[in-house]
Amino acid sequence: MLGSERRVVITGLGLITPIATGPEAFWSALAEGRSGVRRIAAFPVEGLPNDLAAEVLDFNEKAAKAMALPKYRKVLTKSLKYMARDILLAVSAAQLAIADAGLADGGVEPTRLGVDLGAGLISSELDELAPAISHASQASSGFNYNVYGSEGIQQINPLWLLKYLPNMLACHISIMIDCQGPSNTITEAEAASSTALGEAARIIARGRADVMISGGADSKIHPLSLIRMSLLEQMTHWKGDPARACRPFDVHRDGTVPGEGAGIIILEEREHALQRGARIYGEILGFGSGCDAARGGGLDPEGTGTEVALKAALRDAGLSAVDIGHVNAHGGATRVADLAEARAIHRVFGPGGAVPVTALKGYLGNLVSGCGAVELVGSLLGVGHGLIPAVLNCEEPDSECNLDLVLGAPRPTTNPIFIKTNHTRHGQAAALVVKGQLPTG
Repeated sequence: MLGSERRVVITGLGLITPIATGPEAFWSALAEGRSGVRRIAAFPVEGLPNDLAAEVLDFNEKAAKAMALPKYRKVLTKSLKYMARDILLAVSAAQLAIADAGLADGGVEPTRLGVDLGAGLISSELDELAPAISHASQASSGFNYNVYGSEGIQQINPLWLLKYLPNMLACHISIMIDCQGPSNTITEAEAASSTALGEAARIIARGRADVMISGGADSKIHPLSLIRMSLLEQMTHWKGDPARACRPFDVHRDGTVPGEGAGIIILEEREHALQRGARIYGEILGFGSGCDAARGGGLDPEGTGTEVALKAALRDAGLSAVDIGHVNAHGGATRVADLAEARAIHRVFGPGGAVPVTALKGYLGNLVSGCGAVELVGSLLGVGHGLIPAVLNCEEPDSECNLDLVLGAPRPTTNPIFIKTNHTRHGQAAALVVKGQLPTG
């Protein structure tokens, strides 16, 4: 990062997503235009705008144990009863990332190894709370808080909360992999994992760690999560082919699709990585954040927070807008937010075709706290193939957004530098400038 002699590179990727597990399979799915959005298989859905989601199929405790590294399998098995799905996704992806970085057998001093993760609101399993709620519910007077506090709560497992605290993703990873360096959790919804990556990179640049496990994970495939999204009017009402439901920057977009997954990225000080002969996927050049929460709540329709984050990231990288090969946009597929983001991109990069733009939620749905890291990897792997991944399901681009969208198929590129941006419905925004590795030969 600008002003630091310690450069921060990417040496490991751990991906568990609705379209694939692992970097190679993930890129193949993006290149082929495969969507992970389907009808929900985990439970029946009635009375909501739709029953669509981007699930990680066939991922459960048995699968997590099967993919665990041998040295961590015993610890994982003992801890499973304290892991909600979000935690299990993160822990499993972290092991994949550690193995991919060549650190499974050591290679970094534990006191110089840290964790900085994006995490979100984890919904409780209904059957864990139902007995206590039922006990305190009386037909004549409704819910009795006194009964719940004195008698109902005793029916809840005392260790229940350990499954649902957002910081437990980082805690389990720290314990399992013996990370004795800095540890933090960012809870900023869709901006969480991008912010965590930016903070982790700065920790390395400042000399507080040599390796950081970063990124994020989330799962919104849960009845409470779906109801919450419906009440907030975030969900798409799409009634056609599920795979076409999430439509970033399309004129017919009308909401997002809940998703789940994990993107864990190993960040490492460049000299440390070179000394141990690590493969380098790319480098974090800059990070910026901003906020534009409108008075009374919600997102500023002008996208001011995203503009602030983009400019701050470019400034941190010591670059200007003309140095950027493409923008990997948030592209949440809601009418107001996509337009706000487009306006911010115009003000930073210029209108129309000033810079190619992609967005990956058409493939993945909204992974919320995991979306930034997973989507960043899409561009990182794309650059490694000399390509920018395409936007999926943008069949009629919104002329009001007026962006140079990558459509139809991945677009060739010779510029390895891209910027990843994410924002939340509350106005938080984050941006990362990343330099990938173009193919050789």
